[in-house]
Amino acid sequence: MSDTKKSVFATFGVVMAIGAVYGGVKVREKADVGSLNKATSELSTSHMVASRSNDVNVPAGDYFYELSLKLKEQYVEPVTDDQKLASGAIRGMVASLGDPDSLYYDKDQFRAFLNARVGQYEGIGAELVLSFDHEKSGAKTAPAGSGGESSPDEALVSVRDIPELKVVSVVPGGPAAKAGIKVGDVVDTVDGHWVVQSGLIRQFRIASRKFLEKKLSRVELETQRAVLRKKFDKAIYPSKAKDKLFLGKSGIVNVTWIRGDTTFTTKIAKAPSRLPGFTISGDTVALPFIEGSADKLKAFIQGKNSITIDLRNNTLGDVQVMKQCLEVLAPKGNYGYFVTKRHDSPTALNVLTGNSHPPKVHLITDRSTRGMAEAFALALDHSGLTDKEKLELGGDRFARQIIQLPDGSGYTLVTSAYQVTAPKANRGQAVVAKKGAVK
Repeated sequence: MSDTKKSVFATFGVVMAIGAVYGGVKVREKADVGSLNKATSELSTSHMVASRSNDVNVPAGDYFYELSLKLKEQYVEPVTDDQKLASGAIRGMVASLGDPDSLYYDKDQFRAFLNARVGQYEGIGAELVLSFDHEKSGAKTAPAGSGGESSPDEALVSVRDIPELKVVSVVPGGPAAKAGIKVGDVVDTVDGHWVVQSGLIRQFRIASRKFLEKKLSRVELETQRAVLRKKFDKAIYPSKAKDKLFLGKSGIVNVTWIRGDTTFTTKIAKAPSRLPGFTISGDTVALPFIEGSADKLKAFIQGKNSITIDLRNNTLGDVQVMKQCLEVLAPKGNYGYFVTKRHDSPTALNVLTGNSHPPKVHLITDRSTRGMAEAFALALDHSGLTDKEKLELGGDRFARQIIQLPDGSGYTLVTSAYQVTAPKANRGQAVVAKKGAVK
C-alpha cells in the first residue's frame, strides 16, 4: 500500500475500525483473507530459539522442535499437552496456504464435516463454502497455496483475499430447503452480525482514490467510512459464520441472504437432515462417492442398456471411490488428468479393466455438482458415454485429501485439479493458476 493510501486510512479512522476486527483473528480465520501476516515469517529465528542456539540458519524441523522446547521451558504456565502444540502447528501451516478449500477443523468441526461427507447434516442442512466471487468484487484470483505477503489492511485495500460464504448444496427437506434457500445464495448477516465481504471495502477503496483525485468530497468519503465502520462494529468472519450455520442440531438462526440483486431474511431452526445416499428409482440412481457405492453401481447396471445418474447435491465425494465407479461404468482407457502447479507430471485418470459393454448414460447435474462428482461427469461426457446434453456444474474440480489427527481434529488439503485433456508441456502451472477456472 502506498504512503498516500495509508494516510487516507489514518485520517478517516478506517484502519482503527478494520484493525479492531483483524487484530483478534486466530490462525484459521486468517485463511479467510487468504494470507498470514508476513511479519510472522520475518521474526528472527535467533530470537525465537535464542535460549537453545545462536545459529539463525536452523533447519525447519529443528526450528519447530526448538520452539516447542522454548514454550515448555519459558511460558508462564506449564505446557504439558504435546498434541495441542502439534495441532496448533498444523493449524498454522494449513492456514498459511491461503486456500479456502484447504482448512483445519477442530474436533467438533471435523466431526460435522465427516458426517456431511456421508450425507448426515446438522445445522441448517446446507453445504457452505468460502468462495471468491471475482467478477462481483473485481478482485484478482489468489492462486491455491499462494499464501500471501500483504498486511491485513493492505489486503483489505486491494480487496484480494476476502471470500464470501456461499451455499453450494441444500439438503432436500432440510431446514434451509424449507426456508427457501437455494444454491448460489450468499450469507450477508448471521444473527445481526455482518459477514465480512469485499464489496463495501472495495467501494471505500474506490472512494478513497476518487478523494485523492479530488473527484469526491470529504463529506462523501466520511459517509462511506461511517457505513463501513458501522458494519465492522458488529462483524464476524466467514469461517465463524459458517460454523454458526453448519454446526448444532437445535437453536434458531436469523440469516440475511444475498441472491443476485435482492436481499432477504430468514429465520431457520437447526435440525438434523440427511441426503438420501445411494438410491434407486427405476433406471435412475443417485450416486454419492462414498464407500460401497462402486459395488452398488455394479449391481445396478446389470442387464441395462441405458441408465440415468443423478449427481445433484454431490459436493464432498472421495476421489478413490469416484475412480472405482468409473472403472465399473467405463471401458478401458484414459479419462483425463489430475494436475498440479508443481513441476511433477500430471497423473492420468486411467480405467485399467473397465466395462467392455457400458450402458448409455444420462447425467442429471446442476451447480451443486462439485468436486469429484464434477470430475466424474466431465470424464464420462468427454469420453462419449453420455447423451451429450449440456452439463451444468459447480466449477470445482479439485481433489482433496482428508487427514484426521489423533485428537479428533483434522484438515483438508487440495492436492490436484482434474482436467479432461492432456496438458501440454509446462502447462501444469497454468492449469491451476485460478481455482475454479480449470479447463
